[in-house]
Amino acid sequence: MSGCSKYGNSRFVSCCFLGISRILMLEERRLPGLDQKKTGQLLKRLRNEKGLTQEQLAEKFNVSNRTVSRWETGSNMPDISLLVEIADFYDVDVREIIEGERKSEMMDKETREVAVKMADYANSEKGRLFKTIRIISILGELILAAAIVFKCINFRAGIPDFVTVVLLFLAFAAMTALTLYVNGILQKIRKNRLITAGLFVLLSVVSYAFIKTVLMFLTMAGVIAVELLVPVKKGNEGYDKAQIVKDFGSEMNSGFFVFPDDLDNTVQNEFSYSTKTGMFDTDGYFILKAVYSDEDFKAEEERISEISCEIKNKDSSHTNYIKYDDVSYNYPAYVAIDGYDHAYEYALLDEENDTIIYVSLSYPQSTDLRGYEDYLKKDPDAYDLGNKSTLENFTIYYFRFPGYDAWIKYD
Repeated sequence: MSGCSKYGNSRFVSCCFLGISRILMLEERRLPGLDQKKTGQLLKRLRNEKGLTQEQLAEKFNVSNRTVSRWETGSNMPDISLLVEIADFYDVDVREIIEGERKSEMMDKETREVAVKMADYANSEKGRLFKTIRIISILGELILAAAIVFKCINFRAGIPDFVTVVLLFLAFAAMTALTLYVNGILQKIRKNRLITAGLFVLLSVVSYAFIKTVLMFLTMAGVIAVELLVPVKKGNEGYDKAQIVKDFGSEMNSGFFVFPDDLDNTVQNEFSYSTKTGMFDTDGYFILKAVYSDEDFKAEEERISEISCEIKNKDSSHTNYIKYDDVSYNYPAYVAIDGYDHAYEYALLDEENDTIIYVSLSYPQSTDLRGYEDYLKKDPDAYDLGNKSTLENFTIYYFRFPGYDAWIKYD
C-alpha cells in the first residue's frame, strides 16, 4: 500500500503535503535548480511537435494567449493544477516538464497519483474561490450600472455631478475588465452569443447614459460660456412701462400689470433695472420705488388691489385675480407672479411713508440684488425652487383649462 493511500480520504490534505515533499526531495536530488527558461523551451518544442499555435493551445487549457507565451519564454510556470493535464496532453512525464528535458522513464505510479490528487484539490479550491469572485464581481457590475443610470437621470448641470458620473463610469469599466479577466470570459465571449449579447446590451445602456450626460454637460457649458459673453444691462434711466412690456414682457412671462403706466402722480421716484438676455430666457430685475401724496397713495393701492387678468380659450374664459400677502415680505404685498417659471412680480406697500415699491424679478440672484434685500422675501431660500416644475406656481397671466395640457397666456 502506498504512503498516501493508507491515510484514507479523511487525511487527503496531509497526503498532498506528503506528495509535495516527495516531489521536492526527488527534484532536490536530481536538479541543482529549476531552470524556467529550459522548461519553456521544452513546452514550445512540444507544442510545435503537435502542430498547434499558442492560441489553439490556450483554448485547450482555457487560458489566455499571453499565459502560454509566458510559459514558453520562461517568465512563468504553469499552475500545479495544469501540470498533469499538460503532461498527459503531450504524453510526457511531469518531471520532464519541470526539468525541461525529455526522459525515457515515466513517473512512478505513487508520485503520479499524488500529483493528480493535488491537481484535483487545487482545481476544487480554485473553483470555489472563483465562484465567490464571480458573484461579487457581477453584483458590483449591476450596482455600478444602476448608479450610473440613476445619476444620469437625476443629473444636475455642474462640475460636481459631471465628475461623479465620469468616476462612476471609469469604475464600471475597471470592474468590467476585472470581471471578464477573473472569470476567464475573454476567451469565451466570441463563442457564446448569449454572453456577448448580454454584455453588449449592458455596455450600450451605460455608454448611452454616459454619453448623454457628457453631451448635456458640454451643452450647458457652451450655454454658460455664451451667456457670460452677453453684457448685463443696468441703469436708472427714465421709466417707460410701454417699452419694458415690449422688450421684456414675453421673456419675463409678465404684462407688468402691477407697475403704473406713468409716474405723473408720484412726488418722488427711483427706478433701476438689470437685465441679461440669454439663449433661452432673461435674467434680471426691474425695481421702481415711488412716493405718493396720501390721497394718490390710496388711489394707487386701490388700483393694484383690483388687478385681474382674463385669459380666453376658444370657447371659454377664466379670470385670475391678484393676491394679497402680508406674511412673506417685509411689507404688505400684492402679488401677480410668485415663482411661475422662476418669475416674480409684486407691489410692496410702505404705508407709513406713502411709498410703493414695484418689483419684477426673473431668476433672482442674491448677489445681483445687493442693496435691495429689504424688497425681497424674508426667507432667501424661498427662491430656490430646485429642479421641480414651476408652472404650477401662482401667476395671473397664465391658466391651464381643464382638458388641455398647455398653459394659455393672456392676450
